[in-house]
Amino acid sequence: MNAPRTSEDRIREHFGRLYALFAPSVVTDAAAYLDALTVTAGQHGHAADPDHVGMLAQVAAEVTPRKYHRPSEERSGTEVYEMLGILRKAFEAAGLTIAGSQVRMGAAVEPLEGGPVWGWDGKAGLSVALYSDSGWELMVNQPQTRIFSIYAPVTVDGAAEVAAIVRSILTGETPDPFRNR
Repeated sequence: MNAPRTSEDRIREHFGRLYALFAPSVVTDAAAYLDALTVTAGQHGHAADPDHVGMLAQVAAEVTPRKYHRPSEERSGTEVYEMLGILRKAFEAAGLTIAGSQVRMGAAVEPLEGGPVWGWDGKAGLSVALYSDSGWELMVNQPQTRIFSIYAPVTVDGAAEVAAIVRSILTGETPDPFRNR
């Protein structure tokens, strides 16, 4: 018999369909929102059947990341530089080697031995950018690249979550978003 799906399972299912990466705290936040929606729906006489919960999960999964993608007010250049410094420290704490970033307003890391690599020469690592009007953006550390949003708080804890996601991609634990999408 299958164990019942949790709110976090339902949110991860919806997030898995999107071209983005999500920090654990964002999954937890969206799951809490789903739980609150389900309680409110029940208070209004709506049954918590799987179809209904699925629709509510979709709402929670689509609405929650918005608060992590764009700040309510643009960050100053100083704030962006400070957060990129915090991200570099989080990369180092995760055992990653800092590289020169080819990406404007980015913090870059070298690939890990035995892990995936990118770029025309197979030596490019990854870079995460942060701009005054955006959240975290993952890119291959080269001048032209695709971009994947990483939905995570732009905080010290969020930077640690971003570093963990990047490390997971570099080790191959998380599927390479640049090859699998």
